[in-house]
Amino acid sequence: MLKKWSVGLVSVVVAASLAGCGGTSTDSGSSATTSPAATDAPKTDSGKAVTLKVIHWKNEAANKWFDKFNKKFEEKYPNIKIDYTTVPSDDTFKQLQQTRIQANDVDVITNLSALVGAPADWSKGAADPTWKQWIDAGLIADLSDQPFIKNYTPESIKDGGTYNGKVYGITTGSVAFSGLFYNKQIFSDNGLKVPTTWDEFVAVCDALKAKGIAPIGFAGKDIWPINLAVQGLQASVHKDQLSYIKGLWDGSNKFNDAESMDILTKAQKMMGYAVDGFMGVDYGSLPGLFAQGKVAMIADGTWDAPTIAAANPNLKFGYFPIPGSSDAAQNKSLAGKYDMTFMVAEKSKNKEAALQYLSFFSEPANYAEYVNDVGFLPVQPNVDLKSEFIKELTPNMEGFKLAWDQLFINRNNAGEHVAGSSVHAEFLAPAGPIKTVQELADLSQKEWDAAK
Repeated sequence: MLKKWSVGLVSVVVAASLAGCGGTSTDSGSSATTSPAATDAPKTDSGKAVTLKVIHWKNEAANKWFDKFNKKFEEKYPNIKIDYTTVPSDDTFKQLQQTRIQANDVDVITNLSALVGAPADWSKGAADPTWKQWIDAGLIADLSDQPFIKNYTPESIKDGGTYNGKVYGITTGSVAFSGLFYNKQIFSDNGLKVPTTWDEFVAVCDALKAKGIAPIGFAGKDIWPINLAVQGLQASVHKDQLSYIKGLWDGSNKFNDAESMDILTKAQKMMGYAVDGFMGVDYGSLPGLFAQGKVAMIADGTWDAPTIAAANPNLKFGYFPIPGSSDAAQNKSLAGKYDMTFMVAEKSKNKEAALQYLSFFSEPANYAEYVNDVGFLPVQPNVDLKSEFIKELTPNMEGFKLAWDQLFINRNNAGEHVAGSSVHAEFLAPAGPIKTVQELADLSQKEWDAAK
């Protein structure tokens, strides 16, 4: 959905130039959309109109759904008008979050991810993610006693919305991004089957290339989408990603050991199969490139299925885990994250209305409409799924696991080759200036050691 997969779990840019108040807050050079202010809203019993301020990032499928939902909510609660502000999902959104929370100018906050990334006992000295800073500062409301929490699976609440035994957020769904969208017609026309091992995957790419078909599309211009594919490789090559990450901290694993270099080697090979000029393709253009049949596969998250379908309703497409291992069983499950977490500002003047908003969203009928329209995998039980695409994912959702960037905790002041929460294959040729895997791996380990 989202966004930059460095994701800002351990850092946030506070932009003093970002306007702190009002529904159209944004930084210079960016645009924000917002619903009209409730100047003529019906009065509450206290004689005061309620304008509920909700901030979100730009995502076509989600924004369209929330436009409809907000109108539906306003019909049920005519004394409340929704001021729904969206900005791009890069640092602009993180700036908006920080500024509006600090200014007490928001009621319902959406977070780019679940409440993950807090330092553990094995990562002492790591920076706190911004959501933890907000909670520790008393800026986020405790939702533990809210009845709507029971509508969600215990796992999603525990793993995605809980901190120090209290619930501070509800994740609105899960998404996978360790796989590739593939064009079923192209595969069928060329006698290809979905690969289940790395060798099979290479054979598929070679066969496509021999026919003059670009095997893979990457949104290289925005950098982070390349690392969705890297995380797919990590999810299949590492048998236990969390244990491997702990090993990086205690020194038993290295960024330049055989396992890490295997992932970088395969990432570089995947980029070698990319469509010409892939480093000039922006993320917004990637679904269209795929929908037009210009590439057979794209590295993207399952959240973009509705966008692809809208771009070409006749396109038959599917999604499979990137098979980074030679063991098909190890490649079977998808990895991803709990996505789009709702939080309520503790100091909100409209907390009751904010809780009504989350409660209404959490009603099973509204929630089912949401996941079907937006393309999320549900975190409520017994949801009637309409999407054939999501239904097809079910076998690969058995054993669903959190992706690398949901588990990785970085050291403070890490250098650019290990910064954020992704392994940065974009530095490798043909995407970047570094020619060999060994050079990038050694640089990464050197920067990791220096960040102690």
